[in-house]
Amino acid sequence: MDEGTLTHSMILDIKLPVAPLVNHRLARDMEEKQATALVPAEAVAWLQALRKGGRVIERIELCGPGDVLASAPITLACLELLQPEIRGAELSLTTLGLGGGEIAADLARLGVKTVNMLVDTVAVETAMKLYTWIRPGKKTVPLAKAAEILIRGQAEAVQTLQAVGIRVVIRTTLVPGVNDDEISVLAEKMAGLGAAAMEISGDGIIGMEELCALVSKLLPTTVYHPAPNLPPPGMPHSCAEISMPKPTRERPNVAVVSTNGMDVDMHLGQASQVLIYGPREDGLACLLKARQTPDSGGGSSRWQTMAKECLHDCFALLASHAGDAPRKEFAELGIQVILTEDNIEGLVDVLYGGGKKKKCKK
Repeated sequence: MDEGTLTHSMILDIKLPVAPLVNHRLARDMEEKQATALVPAEAVAWLQALRKGGRVIERIELCGPGDVLASAPITLACLELLQPEIRGAELSLTTLGLGGGEIAADLARLGVKTVNMLVDTVAVETAMKLYTWIRPGKKTVPLAKAAEILIRGQAEAVQTLQAVGIRVVIRTTLVPGVNDDEISVLAEKMAGLGAAAMEISGDGIIGMEELCALVSKLLPTTVYHPAPNLPPPGMPHSCAEISMPKPTRERPNVAVVSTNGMDVDMHLGQASQVLIYGPREDGLACLLKARQTPDSGGGSSRWQTMAKECLHDCFALLASHAGDAPRKEFAELGIQVILTEDNIEGLVDVLYGGGKKKKCKK
């Protein structure tokens, strides 16, 4: 199929949530459980699966649930693995910007074209109202000092990134009564540092288009509209055909960890056995057998042994939770770990293309 016959639904902008470490919390954010980040091997496997399904990837954005620069070693490792998968797609990062100057050259070398930097103020006093805490390094520091480090670090990052040829887009969220009267000052400073453009958003802000037109006299500015986010495979709410792994001749089965044999409700690290589901002779997917897992402990060797002895014929494993180590080991072997909590039979049916309509008759 050539590009002239591609449908819009086959052309995708992909966000890869690969950053596990958080370096700030906004005062307006609700306290909630942080989502699970993809390990680099899972991110690569997802892109490969999408392309095998006929999708064309136009843009690849590395992002949260944490911050890609707070998780810099992981981000760089992911970028290295992604090199064969970029294939002309525009590569970008979204980040608070802390530490950007230190790895700017590496980002440019690895093909990053754009950094979306989350800058909401250039005033320390305002930053102290916007953030509950900021962690510039490994240790938490008083908010006033952290705000100074943030503002200085963001300015340095803009200058360094644009100096190595990376386009910096300032992404600003306006909060009524806090920073909404500072946008012109912010735009002027960012333009002076070398930023290429600004995107603004904000609930309760009236006349955003007119505001953008005004600020555009200082720095090209548009209203920020987040693109629809396609949940990666193995993450909650990702049980769509476009996201899910598929059985192969070599790996036709699915492994499940469960306390009761009915629901996916168990942490992989606590499982003493895995339940193996797969197609019978009539094609219907059912429980085939149970396999004992290796004893706990042993680090990565335990997961290597599990992959060899328990999952050698499986293309996916269902668990409520799993650590980064087994997910990395399994992803590199072509086994997708799917984190979910639901009825086993329904989930297995989805993986084999049956929706939740077919029931397994023993």
